[in-house]
Amino acid sequence: MRTSLKDSDIPASEYSLDFVLGSIKGALERGMSAKARDLWMPSVKEIDKIHVMDGLNVRVNDADLQAHIRKIADSMKVNGFKTPKPLEVFVVEQADGSSVCYLADGHCRLAALRIALAEGAKILNIPIVTLPTKGIGLQDIIAGLYTSNTGKPLTTFETALVCKRLAGFNWTPVQIGEKLGFGAEYVDQLLEVVSAPITIVTMIQNGECSVGLALDMLRKHRGGAVDVLKQGLESAKRAGKKSVTKSFIAGASLEKVVKKQAKPLYDAAKKVLQGLEPREPSLDASAARRNQQQGKIGRREGQSNGSKGCSRG
Repeated sequence: MRTSLKDSDIPASEYSLDFVLGSIKGALERGMSAKARDLWMPSVKEIDKIHVMDGLNVRVNDADLQAHIRKIADSMKVNGFKTPKPLEVFVVEQADGSSVCYLADGHCRLAALRIALAEGAKILNIPIVTLPTKGIGLQDIIAGLYTSNTGKPLTTFETALVCKRLAGFNWTPVQIGEKLGFGAEYVDQLLEVVSAPITIVTMIQNGECSVGLALDMLRKHRGGAVDVLKQGLESAKRAGKKSVTKSFIAGASLEKVVKKQAKPLYDAAKKVLQGLEPREPSLDASAARRNQQQGKIGRREGQSNGSKGCSRG
């Protein structure tokens, strides 16, 4: 589903927040009357006590996301909230000493649950698991948006936002790659594409352009990259394709021909130039000329001696 994005639809590429982790029992057992267990099951009446940290989620708010949430809501209305895919929360201590839950994973499921309940779904409890309250920080929670995601996979651009946020904590591409399971070179590409113009971001988000092609065009055409890619996408769609590839970029065919013919042209030119260069005489030719010259000298000397002999006789 194609979406036209606005700047407000795209989460921030940098994210920072100071907080202190709180008490799990305080937030869930005392705060939501849920029983202590590995999988907490507070009542749906406590749904408003599951807080969403503003700006944390890297999902781009496009038509695909809304359709995905709608699909989950329809499933919940029929099948309830499936416990194998619980919400994941982290607990934060408030200024007054109380502890509250913030969502780490399951933003789409929580939004779908609200829709399902509003439309009459008979769901009684919310399955929840908690992150540890020691040994983790905001960096781990941000990385978990990718590594702990159990729902709709992040798009390439959304993954790039995770990388950019981790880079904001002075993580190197190697460190980011090790955390997320990528190579450092791919992380470098993702970090670069985050700052692309919104038109190119939209194309990447819609699956109409690869990260590699977008970066290639940005490096070659700079400010003109948007127009080049848009024209290429139009050509691709006329050919019945959903995404632009390098073959649809203006001038790509000529570039391909030039690259293909470059070596044969070089070899031909080299031969021509070699034919124009003055050649040093070979050793065999030089020896033949010396022998020829010596023969001429010998004949002249013989003739001279013969003449002298006749005059004496």
